[in-house]
Amino acid sequence: MSLTNPSQLVLKHQNRLPQQLLLLNADGDALPQALIEAGKSVHILTPDFLNHQQLSKQCPAAHNHFGVDGQGIQADAAILRIPKAREQLRYLAALACAVLPQGAPVYLVGENKGGIRSAGKTVAPFLGNCGKLASGNHCQLLEGHTQSDQALDMAQWWLPYEVSTPDGPLSLASLPGVFSHGELDEGTELLLQHLPEHPVGRVLDFGCGDGVIGAFLARRNPAIELEMVDINAMALAASQQTLAQNGLKGKVYPSNGLSGVEGQFDLIVSNPPFHHGATQTFDTARQFIRDAAKALKPGGQLIIVANHHLPYGDDFAHVFGRVQIVAANNKFKIYADSKNN
Repeated sequence: MSLTNPSQLVLKHQNRLPQQLLLLNADGDALPQALIEAGKSVHILTPDFLNHQQLSKQCPAAHNHFGVDGQGIQADAAILRIPKAREQLRYLAALACAVLPQGAPVYLVGENKGGIRSAGKTVAPFLGNCGKLASGNHCQLLEGHTQSDQALDMAQWWLPYEVSTPDGPLSLASLPGVFSHGELDEGTELLLQHLPEHPVGRVLDFGCGDGVIGAFLARRNPAIELEMVDINAMALAASQQTLAQNGLKGKVYPSNGLSGVEGQFDLIVSNPPFHHGATQTFDTARQFIRDAAKALKPGGQLIIVANHHLPYGDDFAHVFGRVQIVAANNKFKIYADSKNN
């Protein structure tokens, strides 16, 4: 397994690192194993379920954690791989303060084009004396120190907003790192206008984000058997909060694609992601469409929204034998079709 450029930079300066390390938002590469081979004790906390699965398999000697809060982890220092969302970086810095002793070192690493140059200012409320330690391979390594050891107060990080629907207002909750954080994106807004008025049976919200699609359908018919999946632990926490705030029920759990989903559904709905981290990729969504067709009951329906430029019509044609666009504007298309047998 190779090392990303940020991980290579960290490894070059491993002698500066304390013994017990926490890797926050880690890439799914060989860095944890390399650090263990250098004699370090490594905890990994990632909100990315795919990375968690990969790292658990590749590096069983590390303590692997999937989640949002780091409860129960003990470490002397943290290596924080900066995310693309600035508010998520602030959240991770606050999390480091909650897990580590006051004054503990936190090493921020990232690519120049990924926001590392401004990262020190972003985390200043949480990490003091944050300055550049090293650079190379178009990356920088910064070092700061935790300014407190206060527990993480999740209430400070929820971003509430409201969506008007024909069935009444929905109260949404979002966390940093969730898609379209704190607002309804235009694609999902169009999708909501073209969902069934009377959903029934088993319903799956794939790539659930803050839970707006699943909550919208459960509000229309609270009797549906709703399941909501995402790869992002922050999204799963947000969806659970959204359901709770609206008095709705649903099963919320992580899944890499549909690999963690069992059984067949009467309705599968999604605004499928086409990014993994900062990388644009169509593979997840295209595989989802093909797998979703198999996960539908006879007569079951798949409905997705997609940007105009995304090539999902080919996948609908492959699995359904045709392409049905039920709505479109100058930015988005709504694809929908049913399983015949």
